[in-house]
Amino acid sequence: MAKTLRMRPSSSAPQQRFVPKKKRVRSSIRNDAGKEMPGEQKFVVRQTLRAAIRLGLIGSKDERITARLSHALIEQAKRQTGIKGDTELLEFALANVALEDNFAATMNKLAGTIDPDIKLGFD
Repeated sequence: MAKTLRMRPSSSAPQQRFVPKKKRVRSSIRNDAGKEMPGEQKFVVRQTLRAAIRLGLIGSKDERITARLSHALIEQAKRQTGIKGDTELLEFALANVALEDNFAATMNKLAGTIDPDIKLGFD
């Protein structure tokens, strides 16, 4: 199989050099994320990524982020999600935060708003 090459200017030399074109990762995230994990976790990972894609949160890769993190944290997160790559793992984590529904804050805000005399059937 022939590799697709594109020209990119080199900062160290005035001439051009050939650099392999990067593969698209989005489809592999959607299809491969969580293949080795139990059904429920696999479902959560896939649905989170699909929702983020639908909302336009995942698509073009136009930002770069760098962080120094604990190796143990990264490995445990990869085991928990079934995601193999660092970029894909970070993308899932950020999508998870971006799609958060603030359930706990909403429940706290509603605390005490139901009349205590209402019968809810939890006798």
